[in-house]
Amino acid sequence: MTFPVRTLCAGLFAAIATINPAAAADDCKDPMTQYDMNRCSAKDAGREDALLNKHYKELTGKVDAKEKAQIKTVQLAWITFRDLQCNYEADRYEGGSMQPLVHSSCLYDMTKQRNTELVKMIKEVSH
Repeated sequence: MTFPVRTLCAGLFAAIATINPAAAADDCKDPMTQYDMNRCSAKDAGREDALLNKHYKELTGKVDAKEKAQIKTVQLAWITFRDLQCNYEADRYEGGSMQPLVHSSCLYDMTKQRNTELVKMIKEVSH
C-alpha cells in the first residue's frame, strides 16, 4: 500500500538531486530553507521506513505460518492507518510549502514508534 508513496518520494528526491546536486549531497545536519527541511525530513522518513521493513522481515522470519499471517494483517492495517493519519495532518497545510514537511515528519514519527513495537515483538518471540 505504501509502495506508490515510496516510489513517489524516491522519484521526487531523484528529481531534486538532478536540479540541485549540491543540496542533495549535504548531510541535513542543519537545514535552513523550507526546501531543505522538506527534503531532509523525507530522507529521515525513508530511512525509518527501510528499518521498518527490516524489522518486519525479521519478525515474520521467527514465527509460524499462522502468526506470520496475523502479523501481515496487522501490519497492513497499521500502514493504512499511518498513511491516512499523515495525509490528514498534512492536508491541513494543503498548498503550503510546509505540507511535505508535516507529511514526512508524521511518517517518520509514526514509523519510528512502530519500529519500537516491532523490536519488542522480536524480543518476545526470541525468548
